[in-house]
Amino acid sequence: MVHDTVEGMIAAKAGIGPGMKIVAVNGRRFSADVWHDAIRAAKTNSSPIELIVENTDYFRVVKLDYHAGEKHPHLVRDESKPDLLTEIYRAK
Repeated sequence: MVHDTVEGMIAAKAGIGPGMKIVAVNGRRFSADVWHDAIRAAKTNSSPIELIVENTDYFRVVKLDYHAGEKHPHLVRDESKPDLLTEIYRAK
């Protein structure tokens, strides 16, 4: 289930929005593994990722032109600010 999209980003531009359900990815039933496989494959392929999405009682094919691979956000310490997380951790 799509919980949210960011305006101006690839999914929102493709017409995907909150409440929609991703049913299939590149012709395969959606699963986390299928999704990750498609993201990895798109990194070395020029073809868009093809999704079948369900919105209420309607189905639609959406093509995502995304080729940047998986992204894993992480925290990076800003040395110019106080280290509040370490202070909180020590308080335990």
